[in-house]
Amino acid sequence: MSAMKHYLCWTILYLLIFPVLIITPDAQSDDSDCSTEIRVRHNTVHNASLGHQLRINCTVIFCSDSLPTVTWYKLEKTDVPVNVSSDNHIKTEWKPLNKSARIFYLIFQNILRSDSGQYQCHGGGSMSHAITVNVHVNTTSADTFWPVIYRVVGSVVFVTVVILICVTSKQGCKGKPRKTTKPSQELYTHIYDNDV
Repeated sequence: MSAMKHYLCWTILYLLIFPVLIITPDAQSDDSDCSTEIRVRHNTVHNASLGHQLRINCTVIFCSDSLPTVTWYKLEKTDVPVNVSSDNHIKTEWKPLNKSARIFYLIFQNILRSDSGQYQCHGGGSMSHAITVNVHVNTTSADTFWPVIYRVVGSVVFVTVVILICVTSKQGCKGKPRKTTKPSQELYTHIYDNDV
């Protein structure tokens, strides 16, 4: 009988431990499935004009109530975190998509040529694909086109005015030729005949 009690105790113990073992892996799998995921389309390229604003972004998917810590890196010889501060020309910004997804922006307020390169989001053990940023000097933009047109038109108008002033001043200096009329011979003879 004591062997039967012993067997019954072990059976009850196994029956109590078994549900705990079944529940525990599920709880652990929920924690392991809850990780930060960062998404950026592969081979993303942004072309920007020098001095303009550029916004690049990565989508961050997370399952906690608080935002994960995400950092932008510029890929060079070594990965360098992007310097984002209030006095810098680069800042970051979050935009909500839904409860568990947000867009994390890297904003170049006045992009420089040195900002060209590849950038990545890192956070929660995840990293995005590289985003390529190309900064070009745009010489055909409206910002440089119209000032050139104004200068050309202004020069043409100036030269035209100078030529007109020269031409009219030359005619004014010469003056109009005077018509000198000599009294005709008949007039003198007619006057002379009347006197006699």
